[in-house]
Amino acid sequence: MYLEDYRKARQLGQKEARTSQARGASPYLPVLDEILSAENTCGEVSLGLIEIPIELIVGTRSAGRSQCFSHSFYPLMGEDSEFAHKWATLCKAHMTDGITDPIKVYEYMHTFYVVEGHKRVSVLRYFGAVSVPAEVIRVLPARDGSKASNIYYEYVDFYQLSQINYLWFSGTGRFTRLQEAVGKGPDEPWTEDERRKFFSFYTQFSALYGDKSAKELSTRLTVADAMLLFLEFFGYDQVKRFSQSELKDGFLQLHKAFSVKKTTGLNPLKGLLNR
Repeated sequence: MYLEDYRKARQLGQKEARTSQARGASPYLPVLDEILSAENTCGEVSLGLIEIPIELIVGTRSAGRSQCFSHSFYPLMGEDSEFAHKWATLCKAHMTDGITDPIKVYEYMHTFYVVEGHKRVSVLRYFGAVSVPAEVIRVLPARDGSKASNIYYEYVDFYQLSQINYLWFSGTGRFTRLQEAVGKGPDEPWTEDERRKFFSFYTQFSALYGDKSAKELSTRLTVADAMLLFLEFFGYDQVKRFSQSELKDGFLQLHKAFSVKKTTGLNPLKGLLNR
């Protein structure tokens, strides 16, 4: 039974690997050691045991496991291999008792690279899990004045206050604006209850933003960008009580408010996000 799940997961991995190769990209997991060999860093920080989004787990720390998985951590090894049988055993554990042992990862530039627990990530991703407990070590990039560096260190400051690790903006200044949008002072920490309520709203919003019609607001906006725009348009006190249908209605209002883009060629979204 569980080897059948492995077969299906491997087929997904093989399909993804072929697609990557057709695009001229590596079919295997990115390797953090190789990425860091070309980058300047300025130390490491232990974040301890935290919950991390599985969608942000993008690679492996070292090359040893890289070719065992496709980019989405689907397995690639043969169905009669020891690897396949271990994967199936983990699959059984997940279906009966759940996988609860934390993995070990490094975080670099808001993405995670696995040190220990590759097959756990693979099984959990196959079954659509959203997050996994992990022991995390953060690798700090050099502060080089680039846009990417500036956004990342704004994220680091925001994380210190909120312990929220699933948000990412495409421009600078927006983590500070989000702190203001939810009614928090510049250096005011978040409570557990505030994190829980915000995550509930974000989950609803993210599901809506995945809709193609919602993304028509702009193809360049991250979910967090669109969410910030939505919060500043309607106000957090109001939207955190919205039902899913009210969120959809809000998107229709947002489309209407910015329809000027289609008629004049101007992009008021850009002005709002970069104010």
